[in-house]
Amino acid sequence: MCGAEIIAMCDIDNPMFGPSGAAYVFGPQKGADTLEMLEALDSGLCHLAEVIERDLGVRVSEIPGAGAAGAMGAGMVAFFGAQLQMSIESVLDTVGFDAELEDTDLVLTGEGRIDGQSLRGKVVIGVARRAKKAGVPVVAVVGDIGDQIEGAYDEGVTAIMSINRVAVEFPAARARAKSDLAHTIDDLLRFSARMGI
Repeated sequence: MCGAEIIAMCDIDNPMFGPSGAAYVFGPQKGADTLEMLEALDSGLCHLAEVIERDLGVRVSEIPGAGAAGAMGAGMVAFFGAQLQMSIESVLDTVGFDAELEDTDLVLTGEGRIDGQSLRGKVVIGVARRAKKAGVPVVAVVGDIGDQIEGAYDEGVTAIMSINRVAVEFPAARARAKSDLAHTIDDLLRFSARMGI
């Protein structure tokens, strides 16, 4: 390997297989819409992990991030000897985020949809964890708010605001997204100014 160190960035910490693994969590997003399909995919990933351990002596199944990108995280470790690192941590380190927090009153961050999966290491949570250490409040501005997001508050998110100002189907919401975002940020800044933030 020419002495090169390979670091693979992952935006989630899911294991390779199992209930929170690549197949069950991400399969439905990619078209695996029956339990039989998910079971077959998960079984295949389990078998792959066994083959990797048997033939290469590398145990990848439980490494956080091994399930990233359809278990590409596991492949990077097994075949390239890579280290897996949360991508948000790499980005925050690269831009000197911690130093930027000095004298900061409020952090705005966001993503298209915040849900239980977001808690596994996506951008909002990575930003919130760093800001929490510095005692800086964080507002997540998102397109959609899913279920099981309560843990975001424990990680440092102060408030979550959706830009969807009216209850409409996605095609209509998409057409309004730019103006809805502008109005939501305006409301947030008005509130912040009133609170002296």
